[in-house]
Amino acid sequence: MNSTLVPATRVRTQCGTLPTVAKTVPVREFRTNLSAFLSDVADRRDHVLVTRNGKPAAALVPIDEYDALEETAEILSDSETLAAIEAGLAEFSRDETVTLADLRTELDSRRSAQ
Repeated sequence: MNSTLVPATRVRTQCGTLPTVAKTVPVREFRTNLSAFLSDVADRRDHVLVTRNGKPAAALVPIDEYDALEETAEILSDSETLAAIEAGLAEFSRDETVTLADLRTELDSRRSAQ
């Protein structure tokens, strides 16, 4: 597993605070006010739940949140990646970690030895 993977709580922080309640609108209102809803989502980070016949049909969310959801789905579908995450979390819980400075020092010494 590479070091670019971040915990979900960090992804949430990077994407911003998620609203607790999405705006729920029928599809007709959504069609009529699409531009305003897009602005609300892009600028204010609102979520919009679109209903059809009173039932949820689609959701409009900021693009970075969508990208984070896609990445999460990809990670969760890869058993090797999940195993690596679990191994890393186990190492972390056993306090088997190194600081970035120590890692850089070790890598520099290995390069010098070559």
